[in-house]
Amino acid sequence: MSSQQTSTAELARQILSAASLPVIDGELSKDCCGYRVTEQHDGTVQVSPVLDGHTTAPHGTQFRAGALTEWQNMNRTALDVLSAEGWERADVDGWDGNVFRAPAGPLHPLVKETVHVLERDGRPGYARFDVSLLDSGAVNINVAGGYNCRQLSLSDVASPALHAAGFDVETVHEDNGTGRSDWHTAHHLVVRPPVERRAEWALAHTVRRLLQANHRNVRWDVHMAPALPDHMPEDAAPGAHLGALLFQFSGHAVHHAWAFDSTLRDAGYVLSPSRHKWWRHMRILRPVAG
Repeated sequence: MSSQQTSTAELARQILSAASLPVIDGELSKDCCGYRVTEQHDGTVQVSPVLDGHTTAPHGTQFRAGALTEWQNMNRTALDVLSAEGWERADVDGWDGNVFRAPAGPLHPLVKETVHVLERDGRPGYARFDVSLLDSGAVNINVAGGYNCRQLSLSDVASPALHAAGFDVETVHEDNGTGRSDWHTAHHLVVRPPVERRAEWALAHTVRRLLQANHRNVRWDVHMAPALPDHMPEDAAPGAHLGALLFQFSGHAVHHAWAFDSTLRDAGYVLSPSRHKWWRHMRILRPVAG
């Protein structure tokens, strides 16, 4: 076991602990709950949620009701915490958690944030993204490996996730001397993270995760963005749009028009009509009262 592997695993433990996530070493008791970090031979680390003494996802009638959802939420939390530090998944989700690869060195904050969004919301199981800083100050995203679905990975997975996080996304085409410039020749994305309304964009992510945890097939039919003055009712007070989201549900066969309202209200969010309430089920969404 090399010292590099040891330090990588220890760094993962430190990141999880700093986020108040318990790391469990040694024997597992039947009621313990936390995370186990295991070193891999290639320098990556396996991070496995431990629930009721088990490191694998609870599946079957022998486990208590709700255990699988709780385990999945723990797995997602570890992903959020490690990807926020620029760690990337080396493998897709498994029944033992995720395998992570630490960045090779310190990352520019914009690169780190872009990696976080891609790992959190825009990572398909068949591709791996390369993220780098451009001289212009923007961030470049390319497909670095995995199954050869470059256009699908960029346009159908990465781009919607980045847009949903408020990023300005530009698709860059290269024709390789053929004269073609259609989407089939898309080579990479150039993105710039949002510089304003950061609290609202963070709220949009939290709301999306809540809906995904309570409903199936929550994809990009749900649109959220920081509310603007023109979105507010005509009698709204000046500045009422600050801290609020414009929440729009464009419709899906699985859900009816009001499918998500009760979930959001039960969680404490405040929903009210927008100025354009007659168009595609728009709402003004405010965070849970502190």
